[in-house]
Amino acid sequence: MRKLLLLVVFSSGVMANSTQYIGNEVKIPMRSDASITKDNIITKLAIHAPVTLIKKQTNGWSQVEYQGTQGWIISRYLTDTKPIQASNGKLKQQAKQISKLKQNNQAHQQTIVELEQELGQQRQSVNTLKAASAEYDTQVLELSKLRNKMNNLDQTNTDLIDQVKLLKSQSSAMHSTDFLTIISTLMLFAGLAGGYFVSKANESRNNIYTI
Repeated sequence: MRKLLLLVVFSSGVMANSTQYIGNEVKIPMRSDASITKDNIITKLAIHAPVTLIKKQTNGWSQVEYQGTQGWIISRYLTDTKPIQASNGKLKQQAKQISKLKQNNQAHQQTIVELEQELGQQRQSVNTLKAASAEYDTQVLELSKLRNKMNNLDQTNTDLIDQVKLLKSQSSAMHSTDFLTIISTLMLFAGLAGGYFVSKANESRNNIYTI
């Protein structure tokens, strides 16, 4: 019987009346019996709170004593590892560091917001520049077309000028020919008229001599 009792005690993994500690996860309720109900909570044990283990059952519950009050808690929230206690000065220093980190985090968050806004503005500027570049390319294309048209018009104008010169030259030649023709005709008429008058003068002379 004594061996069986010792076997039960050692099989639980811990010794009765040993000091245990609440884990570092959440506050654990201590209950009046080994069950989970709404009305059997005695108190809630803080993280790292030391308790005295009275007995540990195989059903996952342990009976403990805390500040003179006995109750039941779930066994998996107990640990036999003593938590490291920090001094007040160290805690204050850690609290200051945490506060400073929070402030830095807020400053970083504000910086991130400002950078995102600036990035949005830059993206908008890039889109505006892309639109302006596309419009510029269109204008350059239209200007190139106009230049081609001007070159064609210049060539047409040059051809017209050459044709006008040729026509002027032909017109001058035609005018010169017409003038010579007129002079020749006039001289011919003058010669015929002169011959006629000479012939008449001779006839009149002959008539005088005959009388």
